[in-house]
Amino acid sequence: MKRVTVVGAVLLAQVALAQPAPLKAHLEAAETQNVDRQIAIEQKERAQAEYRMAWGGLLPSLSASGGWTHNQYDAVFNQPAVNSGTGLPTACQSDADCGADQTCGASRVCQVKLNIIPKNQLDANLRFELPLINTTTWMRSAAANVSQEAAAQRELSTRDQVRRGVVLGFYGYVGALAVLKSANRSLGVAEEQARLTEIRYKAGAVTELETLRANAEVARNKQVVADAQTLVVNTRQNLTTVSGLAPAPELEMPEDDLRPEAGFEELSQRVENLPGIKAADLDARAAGHFATASRLALVPMVSAQFTERFTNATGFQGAASLYNLGVTFAWRLDVPVFHNMSVQSHLEQTARLGAIKLRLFARDTILADWQRFNAALVKIDAARAQVNAAQRAAQVARDRYNAGAATQLDLISAERDLFGAEVNLIQARGELAQARLVLRISAGLPLDG
Repeated sequence: MKRVTVVGAVLLAQVALAQPAPLKAHLEAAETQNVDRQIAIEQKERAQAEYRMAWGGLLPSLSASGGWTHNQYDAVFNQPAVNSGTGLPTACQSDADCGADQTCGASRVCQVKLNIIPKNQLDANLRFELPLINTTTWMRSAAANVSQEAAAQRELSTRDQVRRGVVLGFYGYVGALAVLKSANRSLGVAEEQARLTEIRYKAGAVTELETLRANAEVARNKQVVADAQTLVVNTRQNLTTVSGLAPAPELEMPEDDLRPEAGFEELSQRVENLPGIKAADLDARAAGHFATASRLALVPMVSAQFTERFTNATGFQGAASLYNLGVTFAWRLDVPVFHNMSVQSHLEQTARLGAIKLRLFARDTILADWQRFNAALVKIDAARAQVNAAQRAAQVARDRYNAGAATQLDLISAERDLFGAEVNLIQARGELAQARLVLRISAGLPLDG
């Protein structure tokens, strides 16, 4: 058996349904430490912020502006003050006969000084605006609301993918440790056999060829151990990266769970409850809102406004503070509006087809995972039987070799078969556990159900 094939077989030895404390710790750590998880959370919060921003466009707005302007020349106009009772100009003999901010002119009439353009002009404006009809913003706000719901579902879908990565990484590491343990056992047997062969060679009981062959077997097993150690280091680092928590140096494979799972028809009915499917449906709804918004661009926008102005350029009104209010109407029609309708319509249809495709993919995934799980239930019994037979064969080979009834090649072959059977059992146990958890994740079931 080639060492690459032997050691590489453990890559399939992953995941178990039973969740020991170390696995739970890694799952909990991944909730806050996994980078994909953090990205999904940030995307969800961004979608919520975008919804609040879109919704805020429907609320009244208040703006303020101001400025100072120095004019080279001023423009001043003296206007006769009118008596409010008679409606005639107010006569005067001196400034005392006139009101505040008035002077008695040469024509013996009180005059009001109007600053049409002062040398140092000060202006301030407060504007209050209220959208009355803005159908495009209404629909975009609705789309943003749906998009934030979709982001929340995608965050849940990412959580499931992160959990999948954690359990795969965890049991990949456990499987690598098991292979390393088996490789060390085989190396110990080979070293002991080489030692005994050397003793027998010195006693003249075996040939030099058998000694060389025994030493070569030790060297081969050392290579297998080195590969297994490399696999342990790599899987340990992978688990640390995906969960953000370094695993313990020694972990054991949990007990096998041989319980059956529900049938495919029952599991496939859960497709509609999967977060990824819900997110795709919500994306299609949001695309529909955007398509409607593009069509509503043909509807005019209406808004009301109230503006208060403060200035020392009082003009003919003679008021330092004055307001205006009104209703504005805006409507625009151009070629890009119609092209945008077509673009948004195609995007909506694409999103709906994407949701249909995702449903089909989800059902196919559940079917493949269900078939793999049932195959794993069958394979594990065969793997255990293989180990038992290989252990017995190795013991018989050792006994026969010691009795001189078997060759050294028979003994080496039996030991290699035993190591291969042990790796196959690790693989079968991991496949069963992995297939169960992957099936439950694909069908949206709890991991420890």
